[in-house]
Amino acid sequence: MTQPYDQNRLPPIPVLNVWLAVPDSNDWHGPFPAIVDSGADLTIVPLGVLSHLAAPYLKRAVLRSQWEERQVVFLHEIDLKIGDLVLPGIDVAGDDISHDLLLGRNALNRLDLRLEDPKLRTHILDG
Repeated sequence: MTQPYDQNRLPPIPVLNVWLAVPDSNDWHGPFPAIVDSGADLTIVPLGVLSHLAAPYLKRAVLRSQWEERQVVFLHEIDLKIGDLVLPGIDVAGDDISHDLLLGRNALNRLDLRLEDPKLRTHILDG
């Protein structure tokens, strides 16, 4: 599966269309464009999306930015689908500030993913 980078941003950034569901529900919502962020430990989803899904709340956490800023967030559990690949039980942080969805390493590490910068596309290898 391949998907072109988002060229509406400068520089163009890798994105993947994702679908989200409450765990084990198969009630998929999306697609949502998700920024591939290999520098983020955790996947981040806009809080409004999580509220709409009624995603199960797990616990409160504190995220720290590269500038040492701290942000209190609430962790939720979702199932995440990219193409035909389903990633069950992904912990995500609810973001009440941004409308961007970020795929962090807790999701990306489950994928065989290649960033093909010369071709401006993201490639996920099957199995």
